[in-house]
Amino acid sequence: MATPTSSERYRKIVTVLVDEGFGTLVDQLGLRVPWVASVRRARPHDSAQAVPVEVRLRRTMERLGPTFAKIGQLLSVRPDIIPASFAAELAKLQDEMEPFPFAQAKTLVEAELGAPLDELFEKFDEVPAAAASIGQVHRAVLPDGTPVAVKVQRPGIKAVIEADLQILRTQSRRIQGHTDFAANHDLVALADEFSRVLHAECDYLQEGENAEAIASLFREDPTVLFPRVYWDLTTATVLTMEWLDGIPFNRLAELDAAGVDRQEIARRGITCYYEQIFIHGRYHADPHPGNLFAMPDGRVAFTDFGRTGALTEDARTQVADLLVAIIDQNGESAGDILLEVAAAPADVDAVGLKRDVTRLIGKYYDLKLHEVDTAELVNEIMSLIGKRGLSLPSEFALLLTTLATIQALGTSVDPEFHFVESVTPFARRIVEDQMRPSVMLRGVATSVRKT
Repeated sequence: MATPTSSERYRKIVTVLVDEGFGTLVDQLGLRVPWVASVRRARPHDSAQAVPVEVRLRRTMERLGPTFAKIGQLLSVRPDIIPASFAAELAKLQDEMEPFPFAQAKTLVEAELGAPLDELFEKFDEVPAAAASIGQVHRAVLPDGTPVAVKVQRPGIKAVIEADLQILRTQSRRIQGHTDFAANHDLVALADEFSRVLHAECDYLQEGENAEAIASLFREDPTVLFPRVYWDLTTATVLTMEWLDGIPFNRLAELDAAGVDRQEIARRGITCYYEQIFIHGRYHADPHPGNLFAMPDGRVAFTDFGRTGALTEDARTQVADLLVAIIDQNGESAGDILLEVAAAPADVDAVGLKRDVTRLIGKYYDLKLHEVDTAELVNEIMSLIGKRGLSLPSEFALLLTTLATIQALGTSVDPEFHFVESVTPFARRIVEDQMRPSVMLRGVATSVRKT
């Protein structure tokens, strides 16, 4: 993949923005450059404006490549930052890409691991098992006969992403406060957060460490499996892990043909998620059905650790308190927690926010627990926060969206899965633990140290 210069990439970004009908925004942000007028002549402004702005934004992200597609995906689960209609459209962005040639993969693996491919592996499939925007996975066999999955980073992708991120960081500092959106959100902090996430997904050493860190928490659990990392065959751009010879949760027909108890594997996988979140505070943050496998021995296996979350004890307590407040239909308490989490300024309309939260929860008064659509509820809460000019810390937003995705994971495998009923014992346990004298004393001591 050829790496464009910063100026070439900047020109491409501005050109696509204008071409998709965002010329006025380009002017407002002071991004005008000599060739903009020619782009506008080539495509009249009205032709782009006929398409809904949400669709044009999604098309812009697609046309600008992996960095912006990833950013679009991150924004799609942040209705506290962008309107729900934009979030819904950006959710259509896909991470799949055409695989890059085997010859390039072979060259990269040999250069990174310092030996010919046929010395490193007994067998190495030329056709990848999966290909995404940042890398692709090849099935291989070690000299001792062990099957492994080798993730190979797309050549040049890190440089392209870094060039894009540098432009985003530079422009976010320059335009902070130039638009209503920029005035209500810290664009520099957002750009830094995007950079952190994308850098982590490009660092396969970090992904391997994530996998091992979570695996270490469940070594004694016979119901789950985390793939082994082969560190002697792993670098920042090549990741070699144990091959999972199971059935992905998203292949329902195969699960049924194999006689898999779907209700049981859903329970095992999701219980493990709750333990990661509420007990350990370190969790796999991409609970897509394709990332969990039903293994032949009945265990549930996890894969793809490019995105993980880490929670402080305070954050775990806050999310548990919020869940219990919602379950108990206590809008006043839920509003207080959201104000605390969002670090609301003194002039925020706290009464209005709590009134909004109470009304929102009221929509669910007449529903049974299993009838609550968690994803819809989370999106509405985050949208409500955004409308009040607030935004959640990234780690809290990631956790809420992970919990919402867990519901989709559970119901996709087991239609009888009930998120609220399943998560309630974990959340209540955290809340009840706070009332133990030893915990209360520890909290007082911490508060004193902070004063």
